[in-house]
Amino acid sequence: MSTLRPTSTSELAELLQSKPGPLRLRGGGSRLERMPATVAPARFLDLSAFAGIERLDAQDQTCTVGPGLPRAELDAALLAHRLELPCLGGGTIGGLFATDPIGPATVGGASPRTLLLGMTAMLADGTRFQSGARVVKSVAGFDVHKLFVGSRGTLFAGLQLHLRLKPRPRAQAWFRREGLDLPAALECFSMLRSLVVPPAELQLHRTANGCTIAGRIAGRDSFVRATMRAHELREGPPITMHHLDASPGAEVVQGNVPGSRVPALLAMSPANAPFLWHGGGRFELSLEATTTTDKLLRTLPELQVDACIVRGDDSRRGLGTPLDPGQQHLAAGLKHALDPHGIFV
Repeated sequence: MSTLRPTSTSELAELLQSKPGPLRLRGGGSRLERMPATVAPARFLDLSAFAGIERLDAQDQTCTVGPGLPRAELDAALLAHRLELPCLGGGTIGGLFATDPIGPATVGGASPRTLLLGMTAMLADGTRFQSGARVVKSVAGFDVHKLFVGSRGTLFAGLQLHLRLKPRPRAQAWFRREGLDLPAALECFSMLRSLVVPPAELQLHRTANGCTIAGRIAGRDSFVRATMRAHELREGPPITMHHLDASPGAEVVQGNVPGSRVPALLAMSPANAPFLWHGGGRFELSLEATTTTDKLLRTLPELQVDACIVRGDDSRRGLGTPLDPGQQHLAAGLKHALDPHGIFV
């Protein structure tokens, strides 16, 4: 794909008003291999020039950033004020919020959807609009900006994102339990999720060698030490893997699953198929054969679980469980209202 790189909002508006044909929004490009392939030939619309921190209000714990800002740069700026963006994921901020790749890291935890207070954005015809607000305590009409989260940039282009922040924890400790069988891992995971104050990050990872439970306890130093001691959690290295890789010819399916349905989900999949489950409910499952994936996707609605292929061949990414007819109608209506000519793909 060729790439268009506007450097200002006026240049972007002029480009869109020229009816350029199908475009795929891109920041750093780190998630392209997890995106569905475009049906028609399209060009990249690179928004990496919109990469500034335009406002950082440490007292109000909010900030305004451009979509092309790398997550690492924002984290470094927030560290100086002992603040953090309390959700998982890297790449650019625009890509992180447009894809919402992980969801909450723990039960009731923050996610891109809960952290996006508002935004300035641009429709596919070059019309600029605002939604939400720059501050937490505000009633500013319909939350149109929430449609951006998970849209993969197919509805409109974000220009400024107003984000909610939180103070960094006073203390934290990473823990890890390895070599567990599946029943023991599920029991441990369920116990930790059900704590009055669950781990700030929690993950279950199954491989052919057994299961690992890992996570992070955060809060006051006395609370962290007491929680680690009460539940016999051993310190371990920080979690660095948040997604499964697909081996050649394999596919990765991603979705959300309640804890009560995980045993049934795994019973539907091959024994010891790599499985990753985050504390907020998002899971990934790696499958070696397309026939196995297709069978699983047909069966998941019986568990009331939705999922789709996020890693694999171009022709397969994006295939998933059947959508509810009402959801399909709503999604088609939103797409037609915001991008009637199908510019953003």
